Amino acid sequence: MQRWYISITVFLMSIILLPLRTTRAAERGYNFIDEARLIYTVAACGDDNVPAGIDPTAVARHCARLKPDMERYRREFADRAGPFIAKLRPAHIPRTVVYPFGGTDVFAALVTYPDAREITTISLESAGDPRRLRKAAPAQMRMALDTFSTTLGYLLRTNDSSNTNVRVLERGIMPNQLSFALSAIALFGYEPVSLKYFRINPDGSLHYFTLDEIASLEPTTGTRLAPWWVDTDFSVAFRNMELTFRARGANRNYATVVYRHIAANLCNADFAASPLRAHLEKKAKISVLTKAASYLLWRDDFSVVRNYLLSHMEFMVSDSTGILPRHAKAAGFTQAVYGRFYGAFLDNEGGADAAELRALWQSQPYRPLPFRYGYSDTRGASHLMIMLPAKK
Repeated sequence: MQRWYISITVFLMSIILLPLRTTRAAERGYNFIDEARLIYTVAACGDDNVPAGIDPTAVARHCARLKPDMERYRREFADRAGPFIAKLRPAHIPRTVVYPFGGTDVFAALVTYPDAREITTISLESAGDPRRLRKAAPAQMRMALDTFSTTLGYLLRTNDSSNTNVRVLERGIMPNQLSFALSAIALFGYEPVSLKYFRINPDGSLHYFTLDEIASLEPTTGTRLAPWWVDTDFSVAFRNMELTFRARGANRNYATVVYRHIAANLCNADFAASPLRAHLEKKAKISVLTKAASYLLWRDDFSVVRNYLLSHMEFMVSDSTGILPRHAKAAGFTQAVYGRFYGAFLDNEGGADAAELRALWQSQPYRPLPFRYGYSDTRGASHLMIMLPAKK
């Protein structure tokens, strides 16, 4: 009698909880992990598990072209910058990292903050549709891999990205930011665990898309987020992604890293009252990096995101496109500089702001820098800025 009662109770509870479980599953969104693993293998050369239906010769050719660039990046940047920055990085800074204007460059985030548990990059680029590569005809795939090899190879060889090359990936079968992110985790010995797409609610919380929601958004393609950018040819559902990853071969209990890329324009007009700002405010204290950011953080029309960083960060690594000395000092930060700086790389970004930075470098003893971090300056000199609250 007692066993019968327990069985009936369990059965009834399962019926009661089923809608709740379904709702929670929907809230978590659809996991495109199979698509992520395919791109990890084929485009990022993360393993040799080329699935049936994919031309192994095309993949082998692509990886043979890409791997020397990956090794060069590791040797000439990661192996130099990683230990160098580690000596400058305080032990107890936040492991939540925000990288504004950080399109394509999860590589630098992992070099600068190898212990991060959460990384958010924000840029005009979209994450990309992960489904297209599997459906591509052989000729399309070869062409897409050639384009990606060229674009990623440029980043790895120069430690910089070309807007012209990156814009090409906003259309076509290779998902833009996703492909770069999977290549970065492959280089540093990680593997993907999950891939989901989301929108940001007005209160800053994240809503992960279900397959039904993605289907409903299919006809709506993404329009450009800045006048000089490009429209995408895939759904707006694939703008923002959350990729989780962990050490390759680790068991399921091993800690994962959460990486989110958010497609957004950070100018005041778009950022000031945005759900993105509400989302970032929820992160409390953060660590920051930025580089090769077109000197946007110098400008008054990007003052809102600059003030967000200054009010939340505990540590920042940047090239000269980071925070100007007057803004840093007013917010209670100190800046230590490395290498040399003579002038702003872009001709139209000189004047008083560049002179202010030049004076900062001249006011401190010369500290050698054995790598380039972002832009070089007008004389080709490498330079680096470290920011900390003055109290530390």
